[in-house]
Amino acid sequence: MAYTLRMPEVAANATHATLVSWTKREGESIDIGQSIADVETDKAVVELPVEHGGVIGQLLVSNGTEVAVGAPIAILLEPGETLAQANPVASPANTAHQPATKAESNVVPAHPAPLSAGGALPAAGLQRVLSSPVARLLAKEHGMDLREISGSGPRGRITKNDVQQHLLAREEPPIKGPAPTRAPTALSIQASSSTVIPLTSMRRTIARRLSESKSTVPHFYVRVKCQVDALMAARAQINEGRDLAISVNDFVIRACAVALTQESAMNVSWRDEGVHQFDQADISMAVATPNGLITPIIHDAASLSLSQISQQARALAELARAGSLQPSQFQGGTFSVSNLGMYGVDEFDAIINPPQAGILAVGAIRAEPIVKEGELTIGHVMQCVLSVDHRAVDGAVAARWLSRFRTLIESPFKMLA
Repeated sequence: MAYTLRMPEVAANATHATLVSWTKREGESIDIGQSIADVETDKAVVELPVEHGGVIGQLLVSNGTEVAVGAPIAILLEPGETLAQANPVASPANTAHQPATKAESNVVPAHPAPLSAGGALPAAGLQRVLSSPVARLLAKEHGMDLREISGSGPRGRITKNDVQQHLLAREEPPIKGPAPTRAPTALSIQASSSTVIPLTSMRRTIARRLSESKSTVPHFYVRVKCQVDALMAARAQINEGRDLAISVNDFVIRACAVALTQESAMNVSWRDEGVHQFDQADISMAVATPNGLITPIIHDAASLSLSQISQQARALAELARAGSLQPSQFQGGTFSVSNLGMYGVDEFDAIINPPQAGILAVGAIRAEPIVKEGELTIGHVMQCVLSVDHRAVDGAVAARWLSRFRTLIESPFKMLA
């Protein structure tokens, strides 16, 4: 009995998702739990496992196609069944599978078209072109055939840069002709040339969410300078003999989480029905990726050791940059940390990640003159700026939380107790 595989809601509140590439061909068998396709959400590329095994009778959409949630994308058949024999039955309501209809079974031709940037899987005898999801989407938007592009990646894999270079190379030179006559002006301004970089789903989502946050959330900012000589000494002692070093950011994440448990009025979010106060501190850490910023989450960070935080942070950052995070790894979080200190930034004001009520912006560690025990000396200082949603958190609460954070950073062994 045939089943229709429909596009699931692969991310919270998603209305569409892009089917990057099929990992199975028509006629192949697939078991429950196996991935049939790679799907791009607004944050990452994730695998799409099936919840009903069988034989793939028909793939209804092409690679690189944006599909509405709930729309049919493939027909699954029982072994030995054909599309002509298919007799649809009801499937579980809580899955992406729905009964196949004869109309759906005849949406596309039985044989896929030759491979193009957004085409179906290659027909038998043709070699699949290795390419990144971003490269495939970019090529599709410009009507380019991936087989015409030489890949510079591993095993000849086509990258986004390869597509962009091919796009520039195929552009025709401008038609030469007489220059237009213009009235003389006091200042002649010549516009520079530019290259249009197509917007990804992730970049569009970042733009929308940050615009909404800055325009609808009443931000206020609290600043503090932390003396981190003790932290640097503790870090050097902890890292002695370790293969993978604990970073300053690991200390920051741990201090934020502990401070949130101590000042629980800061561990909240604003919702229409009321202020939500959380039982544990789930820290979202900002990670820069080729496609934009993403915030994977370290859950219940106050209960983790520095080593555990370091291991999770390192693993999540690698998954984020590879576009392989699962939705559960980046959706949610009760507070965010954004650290630009490694780029030499002294301080900055971060934009809140709704519905969270706060984000801590961390700057670089600098050697500065400080007064210690009445004496002028040189110490190491790290500047931090707390951005707060004034609807959910008052100034006094934010100040108390930042004071607790500063105490933990300046006396790091207190956060290890």
